[in-house]
Amino acid sequence: MTVEHPEGNPNIVKIHTEAAASNLRSLSMRLDEGVQIMPVVKSDAYGHGIVEISRRLIQENSVWGLGIATVQDAICLRNAGITDRLFLLAGCFPGDEAAVAELDVVVGAISTEMIDRLQSAARRMNTRIHVHVKVDTGMGRYGLYPDQVAEMAGCLDRWPNLLFQGIYTHMPVADDRDNDFNHHQIRIFSSLVRQIRELGWRPDYVHMANSAAIFNFPASHFNLVRPGIAIYGSLPDSQDRLGLNPVMSFSSTIASIKQMPAGRAIGYGHAASIEKNSVVAVVPTGYDDGYMRSLSCRGFVLVKGTRCNILGRICMKAFMVDVSNVPEPAVGDRVVLIGSSDSQTITVDDLASWANTISYELLCLIGTRNPRITV
Repeated sequence: MTVEHPEGNPNIVKIHTEAAASNLRSLSMRLDEGVQIMPVVKSDAYGHGIVEISRRLIQENSVWGLGIATVQDAICLRNAGITDRLFLLAGCFPGDEAAVAELDVVVGAISTEMIDRLQSAARRMNTRIHVHVKVDTGMGRYGLYPDQVAEMAGCLDRWPNLLFQGIYTHMPVADDRDNDFNHHQIRIFSSLVRQIRELGWRPDYVHMANSAAIFNFPASHFNLVRPGIAIYGSLPDSQDRLGLNPVMSFSSTIASIKQMPAGRAIGYGHAASIEKNSVVAVVPTGYDDGYMRSLSCRGFVLVKGTRCNILGRICMKAFMVDVSNVPEPAVGDRVVLIGSSDSQTITVDDLASWANTISYELLCLIGTRNPRITV
């Protein structure tokens, strides 16, 4: 089967936006009534295209807003005509405060220093900025410690130009449902929320659950959740993927075919050799295209529904596969790197396992380094 490729590029990434919307609805079914969803679309929607994915997701009633990483994300979405709520997951850099106010972005404040900067900018511009305060309950990355948040909760009038609408934290081991730290973290955060309410701060939004926590820890849902990878159809280290469908597929074509005799070494460093007379195909995809070098000698592709193993090392723009079992292989045949062919499927989680990495990394690399077609 031959396929047409944009601008002569042999590699195609297809993005199925309806699958993303379907995944969001599946996640929503796991939540109690009234719990809203903040899909995370940072890093170009994990390589899926921030504008196209966002436009589809905001059509769903359960969406509270979109989680983004940078002011540049906000500019991109606003320029695309998206007026929905945007949330800066880890705040803004010094000098970006005015842009945050002008773009009407909700800021995840990660320090009192950032809160002070936002207050100064808002006062100078005679406006108000919406803020959620981030708490470090065990991730060790961004956020104030619980005692710092409790201390500031009783004196929020120090920042009269800020609207403290929410409080949130992040779960580092939610994909491990047997790890007791998850329950410990939920207790710490829940206790803090009760404490600040007693001190007079009653935030409208309380959130901590990521994709894995939505599945594994209902007590972490509160009234807002922040799924990322599950929106895109992946959920690493989980047996419970019911209702999730891949959003990205990745394919290339056979560029060359040759017969190789048994005993012939192949590829850089002669890292592999042919064990028996074989038909070897070259796929014009490599680590420059996000197809990681760690897949060398251990990954698989699909050609005409046949599983074919990678021979030797992944090159910058090519790799070799054994197509001996493929019926009448030919130059131009479709090569499925992520996706399905007949009854066979390779998922991004399969690829990540072979490459000894995570699906997040592969999706971001592949999605941003190849032509994307939105289906």
